[in-house]
Amino acid sequence: MRILTGLFLAVIGSAVSMAQPSVSQTETLDIHHYEVTGLSPEHLINSFRARTNPAVMATTLGGVDVRYDFAFGGDECRLMQVELKLDIDITYPLWREEARGPDAMRTEWARFMIAVRAHEQGHVDRFRRAANEMSDRLAAIPPASSCRTVRSAVAAERERFRHEIAIIQAEYERQTDNGANQGARLRFR
Repeated sequence: MRILTGLFLAVIGSAVSMAQPSVSQTETLDIHHYEVTGLSPEHLINSFRARTNPAVMATTLGGVDVRYDFAFGGDECRLMQVELKLDIDITYPLWREEARGPDAMRTEWARFMIAVRAHEQGHVDRFRRAANEMSDRLAAIPPASSCRTVRSAVAAERERFRHEIAIIQAEYERQTDNGANQGARLRFR
């Protein structure tokens, strides 16, 4: 009976040492606004043009923070309890005089904002997919003979995320013409 118990514990111990690290993922999503003003189409458009970057109507920025613990044993270091936090910030325009604006302007503004929100949601979706893929890659980091090697692998995944998400988001902007072909342009007639 002792031999079987010892063998059973050895098998369980091997399974534990082969287990992937646990990766938990959280997200913060912050919405910000900047004001534009005007009770005529010309004044509203001029308010956009007065901004530092008048071509950008809304922005979605994101990044990841990774926290983790190590476990060292059996001559190997492995990741334990990895926490990936995705931070997303969206900035939308806010038309200060919307409630007092002419009906036609309010109708166009409402249409425009629906399109802007849909476009920015596309950025959010891409950040989320990239973070999910990063979680999978972090979980697959194998044990190494030193914790420095594991730490370097985590740092490489952070850099890979930054590089890949920049390409993904730029391609999305190119495909959508910065949201224009999704209707994210004000069109006053």
